[in-house]
Formats: sequence, structure tokens, C-alpha cells
Amino acid sequence: MCCSGVPLGGDGETGAGERALCITNVQRFSLHDGGGIRSVAFTKGCPFRCPWCCNPENLSFEPEVCWHERLCLGCSVRADGRRDANGAPCDTPPERCPAAAKELLGQWRSVGELAHELLRDLPFFEESGGGVTVSGGECLAGAARQHAVLALLEACHAGGASTALETTLATRLAMPAERLVGACDVFLVDFKIADRARSLEVTGIDPELRDENLARVMAAGGNVVARMPVIPGYTDGEACVLANARRAVELGIRRADILPFHQLGESKYASVGREYELGGVPQLSDEAAERIAELVRGVGLDAVVRGE
Repeated sequence: MCCSGVPLGGDGETGAGERALCITNVQRFSLHDGGGIRSVAFTKGCPFRCPWCCNPENLSFEPEVCWHERLCLGCSVRADGRRDANGAPCDTPPERCPAAAKELLGQWRSVGELAHELLRDLPFFEESGGGVTVSGGECLAGAARQHAVLALLEACHAGGASTALETTLATRLAMPAERLVGACDVFLVDFKIADRARSLEVTGIDPELRDENLARVMAAGGNVVARMPVIPGYTDGEACVLANARRAVELGIRRADILPFHQLGESKYASVGREYELGGVPQLSDEAAERIAELVRGVGLDAVVRGE
């Protein structure tokens, strides 16, 4: 039995045979994840380790407890002074913490239940040209998750919502690209460290595998936007920017979203017991982001800072 009360088999299905996903959050009224007003479902778990990741709560594939030190009352401290990896000083479960200093991250949700929740926002999608976006973590990590995500996209499509995926697309696809394209209106695909050896070393992402999948998606008529996070010391060099932009053009992509580095995720790391490697690194200025966008436009892409 999982944390949300849904019994799961080893393949990510409920006991009744319905697909399920571990979800940390459904973020409503998002404006930068596929166009219009979006409702974004964040899947928990990622096989990659980008040092700048702003969602460390979505790295582990399993539900986990985070601890918010600023909220802790110290009302139930262990006698031996032992603390968890995230600093928590007690054994109080999240549901019994009086100050909500402990929070359970990740609940297994059946695809049907999740689609029903997301489709509640259909009037906002219709008014704004928005829709449902599935993000992560890496929402296409593994065959079971891919089939569950496909089922979710198809259910949202059937309910009248436009759909989008935020993904590295650097995982082995367990289904024909045509099936994904049929259920996904927009693919928001990461272009990070362009050099393959460096990318594999730093993040674990294989750009060649991404490009193989992208070629299949594009051949099937997929609508792809290249997402280019600009990270100081990793992806902000002119050679990296131009290599990513040129590769996107070669693949037939016409648009790139330039995503300036920010520190919005820094405070999350300690709460889940992880170290953050980019602490203190200045956020990218608007001027620097626009310079990157101009480089990308010079290669032939329509570059939008922060996307839409």
C-alpha cells in the first residue's frame, strides 16, 4: 500500500490495474510551461543530477519527508540528539507535526484521479489557450512511467485539454514516438551542456540519445520547443549556446526558450538533506539573458526569454 492509500504493483499500476504516478505537486496558473494558463503535474524522480536543479524534491523516485527548520517548534526532540539527513530532530510523522514543519513529498496518484483534478481547470485553459503540462523530475524516466504519462496525456486530451511535456527526452522510449506525439501537443525539451562527454560527466544526460528521440518525434510531426537553461559555468559559454542552437536548427526546431539561472530552489536542498553546489552564484541578469537570446536568434531560432 502506498502513501496515498493506492495499492501499487511493481510496474506502477494500482491494484485494479490502473496506471499511477508519484506526484509531488499540481501547480495551477503557471504561465511558463507551454503557453497560456497551465496546470503542471510534477512527477517525482529523476535519473539525472544537474547541479543547478531547482526541484531537488523531485530527484528521489520515492515519497520522502522534508523538514522546514524555520517552522519547527522543537516540541519532540530525540533524547540522544540524533538528527535525520535533512536535520529533523524527532520521529514525529508529517501528519502529526503541529507546526507543519515536516511535509510528505510525493503521493501515488491514479491516472484517472489525477486527470480528473487537472481537467477542473479546463475553463481557464480554454480562455487562455493553456492546458496541462507534465513535468518532473524526469517525467519519461522508465517504461512504466512513460506508459502512465501517456495514459494521463490521453485522458486530458479526451477531456478537451491541450497537453505538454517538460523533459530531457534523454531516456529510452518504450513506445513508438507516434503515440507520444498523438497525445502531446508541445514537447519542451532540454538543451543543457552541449558537449556529450561533459554532459555525461556532470549531469548524466546523453545529448545523442535525446537527439535520436527528437528526430523520431519531429519525423512524427511533433511540436518541439528547445529549452535552454543558462547556467553560469555550465551552459552560458558562447560555444555551448551556439552548439545547442545549431543542433536544434538541424533537427528542425524553430523556437528556443532561454531560461536564466535563478536561486529559487536553493532553500529546498537542506529540507531534503541534499547539498547544493551553486549556493551564492549570482542570478543571471536580464541583460545577460537577452545577449544569449540574440546569439540564438542569429542561428535562426525564435528565442524567447523565460518562455511562455
